Amino acid sequence: MSSIYPNFLIIGSQKAGTTSLYHILKQHPQIYMPEKKEVNFFFKDEEYARGPGHYVAHFADAANQLALGEASPGYICHPATPARIHALLPDMKLILTVRNPVKRAVSQYWDNRRHLNEPLTFAQATDAYLSDDYVPGRVGYFSRGVYMHYIRRFLEYFPRENLLVLPFEKLISNPRIFYQRIFNFLGVDEAFVCEDFDKAFNPTEVWKNPFYQLLIRRPHYQKSVPAKLRRFFYWGSTMRFSTPPIDEASRQKLAEFYRPWNDELRQFLGEDLADWD
Repeated sequence: MSSIYPNFLIIGSQKAGTTSLYHILKQHPQIYMPEKKEVNFFFKDEEYARGPGHYVAHFADAANQLALGEASPGYICHPATPARIHALLPDMKLILTVRNPVKRAVSQYWDNRRHLNEPLTFAQATDAYLSDDYVPGRVGYFSRGVYMHYIRRFLEYFPRENLLVLPFEKLISNPRIFYQRIFNFLGVDEAFVCEDFDKAFNPTEVWKNPFYQLLIRRPHYQKSVPAKLRRFFYWGSTMRFSTPPIDEASRQKLAEFYRPWNDELRQFLGEDLADWD
């Protein structure tokens, strides 16, 4: 039996709707997505070292679907990923979602805060981690948002027509058109619709218990709790969580930091990205 390789990848971005994309595309009868959302074969060195045979095993259950793919949002920023993908699958189609980089950074930061993995305040994190280049193993709250840096890297290996870039905000404002563009790009039935088009697949929740609440509200206390023990604070009832506003100094600092990258992306896409200002 011949190996079955994917013909498209959702390469990012983290905190920009990739979970929703995965679940919607998985429901399309002409698209196959593996049970595991983030395969991370081209992202994690230990996965890549296991070889192509390990990778294609994720697609062993595919039948006669027209499009086979997976969603690993770390692919966009890892410096080795474009060459790795091209070496194995040079005709790959690539889907990238981009989100207002300040809001994306805030979302990732608070995701770590919720999981008790970030002892710094947002202002402190801005001072500590602000960078325009992602380095594997380092905190990438802000480097993950310099999209054009990574797009240029991918375009060194893949033609422009193989890359579909979609603003996350379009998923929120008009999900049906958003998904139709993806279906057209993949060459599958564009008429497919489902009731989950506007569903949030990754809602944000936190625990109500007072011990957890102390650690999330006063993050510096997290340093006193070993990482392996923090999960023991995940108990009891939960509630929906909305991220607090960031301080004005951090907002201005990030707006200035991202401005040239956002302007270049606007020119590249031919879209105004008005919601990013």
